[in-house]
Amino acid sequence: MKQIQFHTFGQPSMVARCIDVPDVGSPSAWEVVVDIEAFPINVADLAMLSGSYGTLPKLPATIGMEAVGRVVECGSAVKTLSVGDRVVLLGNNNWAERRKVPIAAVHKVDGAGDAAQLAMLKVNPATAYLLLNNFAKLEAGDWVMQTAPLSSVGQCIIQIAKTQGLKTLNIVHRSDIKAEVMARGGDVVMEDGADLADRVRAAIGHDSIKLALDAVAGSGVQQLAESLSEGGQIINYGMLSNGVCTISPDQTIFRGITLRGFWLSKILNRMSQGDRIYLFDTLSDLMAKGNLKIDVDACFAISDIDQALRRAEERGRKGKVIVLTHSPPVIR
Repeated sequence: MKQIQFHTFGQPSMVARCIDVPDVGSPSAWEVVVDIEAFPINVADLAMLSGSYGTLPKLPATIGMEAVGRVVECGSAVKTLSVGDRVVLLGNNNWAERRKVPIAAVHKVDGAGDAAQLAMLKVNPATAYLLLNNFAKLEAGDWVMQTAPLSSVGQCIIQIAKTQGLKTLNIVHRSDIKAEVMARGGDVVMEDGADLADRVRAAIGHDSIKLALDAVAGSGVQQLAESLSEGGQIINYGMLSNGVCTISPDQTIFRGITLRGFWLSKILNRMSQGDRIYLFDTLSDLMAKGNLKIDVDACFAISDIDQALRRAEERGRKGKVIVLTHSPPVIR
């Protein structure tokens, strides 16, 4: 079977290789064998290949945060899944044609759903949902501020917020993308800048804004702090600017603004099985109802992983790059 491996850290498209390895073999009592249909290339995967992720594997290594596939064999103790069931994989190292994993590391999803969309269920939708629900206590009608609204997570935040009756205030760095953010459901869009707090207050009046979700980091964090209501929270989950999060002590001391980090892998690892089931049932239900969809830029065959990674490395993409393990690639 085919599997993606890398033997050194570096430019992702240069270090990742598609190689032939032995089949995974039969499952033990509490395992299943999954025939992988599709997997996306995430920013975290690129960071892992380049050696800049939070934790790095011992080389040589396999990779892949997400995948979707069909169960082809069940262990003798497995009663909740059957051959043919479609599942998303909740562990890592999923860039392969087949995986043998514990039953607790998969989640059953809609067998008739779009494979490319379901392959992306674990990372971006889960990040968006947890950012909206795990920090501030929000109610219908409340505002949420976010940066990078056209990123995959940003788009999920807009969509999930709408299903919860929340309003999004979206901060962008270019005026030419304002219309697209509005077309995707953003309630207010404005450019970043030193007077952001004044413009936010002019837009929402006396409404409270308790939560800012930040994918950029850098000096713009200060503008987010100034724009929040007293006691508000900034949750930083990305580092698009490669800058240091900057917030002045007058915001933390006198206004009670807090800055926290968010790392999905750590949160998922600490969740109970029941909480994980609820999370992914909720997200797959939103996806099935058409309330949650992620843009797909292009699809490639697994044997063309170098081309897929080159596309994923390019700026200006309109969505995720998807790798298909069996079907012919869809040319962008």
